[in-house]
Amino acid sequence: MTTVRILCDNSIGRLDFLGEHGFAALIEREQGRFLFDTGQGLTLPHNVKAAGIDLRDLRAVVLSHGHYDHTGGLPWVLQHTGPVKVVAHPALFDPHMTRRSDVAGGSGRFIGCPATRAALERAGARFEFHPETCELAPGVWFVAGYARNPAQTPADPQLVLPGDDGPQPDPIAEDASLLLETAAGPVLILGCAHGGVLNILDHLASRLGVSRLHAVLGGTHLMFFPPEKIQAVIQRLEACGVAQVGVSHCTGRDAAMRLALHFGPRFSHAAAGSVFAAPSGSVAMPA
Repeated sequence: MTTVRILCDNSIGRLDFLGEHGFAALIEREQGRFLFDTGQGLTLPHNVKAAGIDLRDLRAVVLSHGHYDHTGGLPWVLQHTGPVKVVAHPALFDPHMTRRSDVAGGSGRFIGCPATRAALERAGARFEFHPETCELAPGVWFVAGYARNPAQTPADPQLVLPGDDGPQPDPIAEDASLLLETAAGPVLILGCAHGGVLNILDHLASRLGVSRLHAVLGGTHLMFFPPEKIQAVIQRLEACGVAQVGVSHCTGRDAAMRLALHFGPRFSHAAAGSVFAAPSGSVAMPA
């Protein structure tokens, strides 16, 4: 059995969990357990304890990108795991900024990983950087380095990188997802899909030959898409034959409502405390 437990999200799915603006999910398979993202670090300690989870035998921590709401809990995780492999794209520590400021008249604020690479390595992180899609373990794929069609990429003008001539648009180049092989079909888990859900689906088809999916879970970043583009995502998910759409974090209220209306019983909120399961086994994947 492949089980995906949502440990951090903006909303909660059980009364003894806490919510925060962030995302984290625990993947449990025969090959081991993987933690995908760590939230801000505000609620992960509480929710892990509430769920009775022991993190000491994690096979790896996988990070979808470098924003604080996906990496902030890593120092706490390392306190409990000891030395552990941390998988990410090489651009994880890019100096991500937002134009928004917490101070009136401010010029923006840093929203990247709160801890430095050196500090995390001292705490036990054993970084393994992958610029492109690769298999981390049998049936567990790190999906990264995908091409981006601008027409299919969310436009978030608040996200910037510092530049010599002032702030520059931040593509979140390191954005990564996980693809899990199961007997029911592949399961795609998104951190934020900053590069666009449709671009990720295009990459899965071209790189791995995957055009059918059992489930899509996680943050979709559809909040920046107009209705016609959300409809294009819905049509594409239908073409993929998805049996379960579980959205969370950065999907956006309006987009989530549209998905819920369309998918009906196949839709759910992947809120903190939610658990998704798929039969064990694997499907044939191209080399």
